[in-house]
Amino acid sequence: MQLLKQTKHGQCIQQPMQRLLSYQIANLQGIGTRQRQEDSFAFVNAMDVMDIKNYGLLALMADGMGGMQDGKLVSETAIGVLTEDFHIMDRRQNMGIQLKNSIYHANDVVYQKFGGSGGTTIVACIFFQERLYFASVGDSFLYLKRGSGIYRLNREQTCRQEAYLDLLKHGILDTTEPDTGGDGSRLSQFLGRDELEEVDALCRPWRVREGDVLLLCSDGVGGVLTEQTLLACLSEPSPEQACRRMEQEIQTQGRVHQDNYTALVVACRY
Repeated sequence: MQLLKQTKHGQCIQQPMQRLLSYQIANLQGIGTRQRQEDSFAFVNAMDVMDIKNYGLLALMADGMGGMQDGKLVSETAIGVLTEDFHIMDRRQNMGIQLKNSIYHANDVVYQKFGGSGGTTIVACIFFQERLYFASVGDSFLYLKRGSGIYRLNREQTCRQEAYLDLLKHGILDTTEPDTGGDGSRLSQFLGRDELEEVDALCRPWRVREGDVLLLCSDGVGGVLTEQTLLACLSEPSPEQACRRMEQEIQTQGRVHQDNYTALVVACRY
């Protein structure tokens, strides 16, 4: 496509219009063997290319904690706060810092509403001007498929991972399981605490490329399927096919204690 530009002498010259990435999306959600669904998710501006150009695309995934009060309502509350904050962000300022601040805001709202008796994880991505910003809390997953590789972008915030990091800070390189008193998988950070200590965030954005595929998912997906299986799923021709294959892989395993599972797939295309 060409853009006509008029010179000061009245002549018109043709200039190529800037090609902007578009985003193909799909989602997957299932209850597993649980009694109720406690995951929540949202896309904002996904269906309007001009809104994506002017304001960005927001993708959110939250896994409500079943062992606490009403995980579904808690995860929905967090999603609602982040969605509202996204609409009023200043696009001239650093979107990553604003997203990180929004996570802290969501934590405060959840804590005030549920008094510390409810919690949720969160993974949030903003795609704006062909750049990716993300923030996460808890043990949900954010993956990038680029070329023939798959890469986890966020850090799992569990007692096991915190123990590993503590060993590294003291110069101890030990590949054995750290002693966490049986609490290795317990979350060290989640939304709904009286004081959220850390948000894993990318405030300096990454430029996304044509062919990149992003996956946001709960541990009912990322904790069940191997990275090689996820890579195969994300290599399907479309996000819809990727989601169908992930669900087939989960169902094939037939786990007796299959958790709720939710996945959001965003494919970057010209």
